[in-house]
Amino acid sequence: MHMPNPFPIELRERAVRAYEEGEESHTAVAERFSLNPWTLLRWIVRRRETGTVAPLPKSGGRTSPVDVAVLERVVRETPDATTEELKRAYNGRVDRADRVHRSSILRALHRSGYVFKKNVRGPQSRTAPTSTPNAKRSAGGSR
Repeated sequence: MHMPNPFPIELRERAVRAYEEGEESHTAVAERFSLNPWTLLRWIVRRRETGTVAPLPKSGGRTSPVDVAVLERVVRETPDATTEELKRAYNGRVDRADRVHRSSILRALHRSGYVFKKNVRGPQSRTAPTSTPNAKRSAGGSR
């Protein structure tokens, strides 16, 4: 599920300050700033507890089950391996409980900046190995 962007800190500060300085209820202040009253109440409580109305940091989500150090060793030893071959080599080096699916290997490779062959039966690249990290191929990016 996609979360909306947090409200600007300036708006948060103005709304909380208006509540703290004025004689209006939080509901009236929220209506004046076009906010949900519960949102303003959360900001007021956060200011009291932490001294700031800044949004909390985003959580990181689940950590990858793939040990990147082991995976990078496997890639260095077999630079032209397919993801299925990398999965077999990786799973052969870790405990049975730590074995992963090919899609986990694929995601870990992508996060590490590797590019790979799209079609095993297609012609091999004539310019460079297909398993090199993007950062090593190009210093700048368009993103």
